[in-house]
Amino acid sequence: MYLKKVVDFMIKIFDVHSHFIVPEYMESLKKNHREMEDGFPAPTWSVKEHLDYMEMAGIEKSLLSVSSPHFHSGNADEAVKLARLMDESAAALKKQYPDRFLFAASLPAPEIDACIEEMAYAFDELRADAVKLPSNACGIYPGDPVMDPLFKAMNDRKAVLILHPAAPAKVPGGCFTAGPLPLFEFIGDTTRAVINLITSGTLERYENIKVIVPHCGSFLPNLIDRLTGITKVLASKGVGRPVDVTKSMKALYFDVAGDCLPRGIDILMTLTDEDHVMFGGDFPYTPKEMVASKVRDLENTERIKPYLHKLMYENAARVFKR
Repeated sequence: MYLKKVVDFMIKIFDVHSHFIVPEYMESLKKNHREMEDGFPAPTWSVKEHLDYMEMAGIEKSLLSVSSPHFHSGNADEAVKLARLMDESAAALKKQYPDRFLFAASLPAPEIDACIEEMAYAFDELRADAVKLPSNACGIYPGDPVMDPLFKAMNDRKAVLILHPAAPAKVPGGCFTAGPLPLFEFIGDTTRAVINLITSGTLERYENIKVIVPHCGSFLPNLIDRLTGITKVLASKGVGRPVDVTKSMKALYFDVAGDCLPRGIDILMTLTDEDHVMFGGDFPYTPKEMVASKVRDLENTERIKPYLHKLMYENAARVFKR
């Protein structure tokens, strides 16, 4: 029996940012002494808890993906096997609850050939709805030329790519932000990944890919004007390649996972339009009670009401053809 909703919500909700945790993933982190890499322990998870969360927060559909830390711990074979196990686990959940769950395939980046093989298996055999990449995989960022074959394969399939933060290769010691990485380092690393995708021309070359950027665009809304100006200055001096920042932005969608009120969503909307924003709850890393409260606050925020249905459900339903 599911938990009772804390309030009768007004509209349907499609959550594009939620996570599942299989025991083998946690065992791998512990074996490699990475379970506290993000500065806090991973929460517990079960399908019952996830369904309870959806009931409490009024969520109709939930897209599952693996969170941070990225599961590649330096052993390629282990990462490849773990990706397959997680994808088959997620596919089993989708098959059991076809009206409730979707999932993003876990790819063992930076093992590019294995990523392409796993993506093909996930889409063709497991009916995955998207792919997920960390902001960096063992220090390699999306937009690095080594990832071009993977992005070409995603482009050929017109895939949806879910980005999720990961710890950067090195974080400064003796600083508060080095402890709870979600406060700053996650946001910074996501921004770094997206800027790399733009400045490398990756988003221009592979324009069939729809990229979902988490956490209200991270720092991107604050940096986009500066990025536009600096790339023009550099190109005029023969440094770097000319890039069309505006064109690249059209490939980007944004979720509002995390603390999007009272300011985050307004800042995000200076960067994008109402057709490119989606709801994200970030369960189980954000407790279900907090997500339910966030839903209530979004529904009661007057300035959001003109595009509330698009934000909470319609945009995701269109992108995922649901």
